[in-house]
Amino acid sequence: MELIRDLDSIDPRFRGGVLSVGVFDGVHLGHQKVLGRAAERARAAGAPAVVFTFHPHPLAMLRPQDAPPLIQTFGQKLELMRALGVAAVVWPRDGRAVLAMSPETFFDRVVRGALGARAVVEGADFRFGAGASGDRERLAALAGSRGIEAEFVADAVADGERVSSTRIRRLIAAGSVAEAARCLGRPYRFQGTVVEGRHLGARLGYPTVNIYAPRFLVPAEGVYAGRAVVGGAALPAAVSVGRAPTFPGDRPLAVEAFILGFDGELYGEQVGVDFVEYLRPQEAFADADALRARMAEDCRRVRETLAAR
Repeated sequence: MELIRDLDSIDPRFRGGVLSVGVFDGVHLGHQKVLGRAAERARAAGAPAVVFTFHPHPLAMLRPQDAPPLIQTFGQKLELMRALGVAAVVWPRDGRAVLAMSPETFFDRVVRGALGARAVVEGADFRFGAGASGDRERLAALAGSRGIEAEFVADAVADGERVSSTRIRRLIAAGSVAEAARCLGRPYRFQGTVVEGRHLGARLGYPTVNIYAPRFLVPAEGVYAGRAVVGGAALPAAVSVGRAPTFPGDRPLAVEAFILGFDGELYGEQVGVDFVEYLRPQEAFADADALRARMAEDCRRVRETLAAR
C-alpha cells in the first residue's frame, strides 16, 4: 500500500480509482463496510481503492482543546486499511489548508482534480468541506454534475445500536471494553512505551509493565483480562488501570499489565495491550497479602476468560 503526502504529484497508478474520504477514527465496523465496498468496486473496475484521510484528528488541528483522545495509532489505521484492500492512502501535508476548502473546492481540486476519481464511496452520515458544511446530498449533486458516481453505505449496527467512533470512545471510557470490541471488530488496543514504575507489583511477585501513552484514551479504572502484544506475540495479561489504592500516597493514573508466563524487561519498548473483558473495580485491600491473593484470583480469571475467546 502506498502512502501519498503530496497532492500535486499523484502517481498515475492511483488516479481514476474508487475514493473514500474521511477520518476513519478507529476503522470500526462502519468504516470497514465503506472501505470494503470501495475495494470491491475498485477490483471490479480494475482500478485502485484510494483513501483520503487526516492525521491527527481534524479537531486537533482546528480546536485542539476539543480533540478526542486516540483510539488507534496512525500505523494501526494504515495496517487495517491495507488489510481491507486499500491500494493508496492520501495524507495531505497541509491538512489545515484542505480543511479550509469549501465542499465545491475540495471536490474539484482533490476528488476530480488531483485524484481523478471515477467513483466515491462514503458512509450514510458523510460530511466534508470547511466547517463540515457539505453532506451526502451535496456530494451526490457535485458528483452527478461532474460525471462521477457516488455511493453511500448504510451504517453498521452492533448490539442494536449504530456503530460510531463517539460511541466506541464512550464505551471504552466506561470500561465496557467487550462491547467496544464488538463495534471495532477487534479488542481495543492501548499502545505506548514501557516506562519504569515504582515496582509495587514486583514486590508482590507480580511484576508489571507500565505503559505510557499520553494521547490515548484510557479505559475506566479497574482490572481487565487482556493480551499484551510483545514482539508480535499476543500474551495473556492481567491489566490494571488505576492508582494503586492499597498503598499510601497520591499516584497518577497508570496502565499496568502483568504478562502471564513472561520473564524479561521491556523498558523503552513499544507494547500494546488488548482490553478483552472488564473483571472488577479497583479496591483498597487491608494489606499486601490480601492484595497478593486477589491478584492470584485475577490471573485465574484472566486465563479462564481468554480460554473462552
